[in-house]
Amino acid sequence: MAKKRAAKKKPAAKKPTKKPARKRKAHAIAHDAVPTPIADETGSTTGQRRAMTARDWSTRSSPVVEILDDPYPIGALRRFLDSIKGAATEQQAQIALGSAQLMLLPIAREARGGNEVKELVDLVLERWVDFGAMGVGFHAQEFLRNAFAAVGVDRPRIARLETMVPPSASSELLFHVAGAHAVARDKVAMLRAVEDALLAGASPADFRRDHDFAPYVNDPDLSVLLARADLPTIPVDVDSYLPAVRGALETLVASLTELGESVELRPPVRLDAILDTERAARISLPNDYRALLATTNGMRVWDREFLATGDFREPTALAMRAQRYLHGELAAAGLSDCVPLASWGGPNDWLLYDPRGRVRRGDPGYVVMLDSDEIPVADLAAALVWLEALARDERGTN
Repeated sequence: MAKKRAAKKKPAAKKPTKKPARKRKAHAIAHDAVPTPIADETGSTTGQRRAMTARDWSTRSSPVVEILDDPYPIGALRRFLDSIKGAATEQQAQIALGSAQLMLLPIAREARGGNEVKELVDLVLERWVDFGAMGVGFHAQEFLRNAFAAVGVDRPRIARLETMVPPSASSELLFHVAGAHAVARDKVAMLRAVEDALLAGASPADFRRDHDFAPYVNDPDLSVLLARADLPTIPVDVDSYLPAVRGALETLVASLTELGESVELRPPVRLDAILDTERAARISLPNDYRALLATTNGMRVWDREFLATGDFREPTALAMRAQRYLHGELAAAGLSDCVPLASWGGPNDWLLYDPRGRVRRGDPGYVVMLDSDEIPVADLAAALVWLEALARDERGTN
């Protein structure tokens, strides 16, 4: 009997753990046999799995984090975008653009270019139209900013990205547009983008210290743009200067007429047009030259030719001569921020306004450049009086 009871008890002692353990192990293997990332699918209480929809993504606690934490985040972003049918909601656009710009951020800091950047930029731009109004908002501009910083030497993609820059773009975004063109060694596009960024409020100092623009540190065209951008603004006070300028001009014209020299005065221009010209040309004219333009908008007296508002805005023959001098002789002398105002006879003879006083020892004002000679002049009226004296001296009729 004792043996029979012992025999009966043996199976009972073996029951507790083996079958459940096998079930748990089998379940784990079955689960591991379907290596689907969390970005692709979600489980249900029945054990069945289905593809995530855009609605599923939007209800996740942190879809951006889940995309970034995926072993292949660009693939996760692609799956998220593929789940959006038609136009994206505001939240979906924020998720897509936010994820993309955060992926680009470390690339922009550490390296440039590469297949990942190309794939990510192409992926987002393919769906850009679906972002609607969000395509001009903060998240879009942040994506574009990081894309320009990360794209490297890739002119076609830079051009595609630039078409997405909104008219209301921040100066920071426009600064990165210019930086992308600088890295791609597209000088013409870079200068245009630099000018746009400066007009939007970017600081010239930012361009001078950013390593993207290092290859252009001595480029005269960029130097002129930056110099003009940080020139001090001259407060408008034309009326105070009109009597002296008009008096000196009338005396000069009378003397030249008496000497039989040619004089060509032109119709005056309104003050608001003068100030518009200054804004467009990124210069600040002295008040007495503003007074001259309000009296005669450019003039030719004897063999001297004074710039009109159109010469500051358009590539006229006089403007082109002034630009060649500015980018040549003046740039070589470190005076590229001076403003040519009048051709003073020879090719390298000009009346300039020196806004920083580089020639005048820190005091802004007029300078006549005669080849390598730098002659400070008190003001425009004094320059006109000097011109009359030169004409009389040369003709021997003191």
